[in-house]
Amino acid sequence: MAYQFRMEQVLEYKQQVKDRTQKEYIEKQGRFEEIGYELYEALKKKETLQAQQSQRMMDGDKVITLQHYNQYIDQLDFQVESLQQRLKHARENMQTAHERLLSETIDVKKYEKLKERQFSRYQYDSKIEEMKATDELAVLRYTSNEIR
Repeated sequence: MAYQFRMEQVLEYKQQVKDRTQKEYIEKQGRFEEIGYELYEALKKKETLQAQQSQRMMDGDKVITLQHYNQYIDQLDFQVESLQQRLKHARENMQTAHERLLSETIDVKKYEKLKERQFSRYQYDSKIEEMKATDELAVLRYTSNEIR
C-alpha cells in the first residue's frame, strides 16, 4: 500500500495560490521600480535644468528665457510630486503583496510539514506492521517445525 497524503489537493491548491501571489508580488515590485526610475529621471532632469537656469542667469540671458526655464521647472515639480504619490501607492501595494506572499508561504510550509509528519508516521506504522508479520511468520515456522 503506497503512501497517499490525505490533504494533497489542499497542498496543491495552496501552492498554486502561493505561486499566483508570488507573480503578483513580482509585478508590483517591478511597477514600484519603474515608477522609482521615472522619479529619479525627473529629479535628475530638474536638477540639470536648475543648473542651466543658474548658469543662464549668470550669463545674463533674456528674462523670457529664464521664465520659460522657470515654467518648465514648475511643471517638473508637479510631475515629481505626482510621481512621489504614485511611488508611495506602488510601495504600499508591493508591501501588501509581500505580506500576502509571506502568509501563503507559511500556509504551504504548514501543509508540507504536516505531510512530512504523516509520512513519517506512515513509515513507522509500516515498519511495525512488517515486524509483526515477520514475528508471526517466525512463530508459524517454529510451531510447524515443532509439530514434525
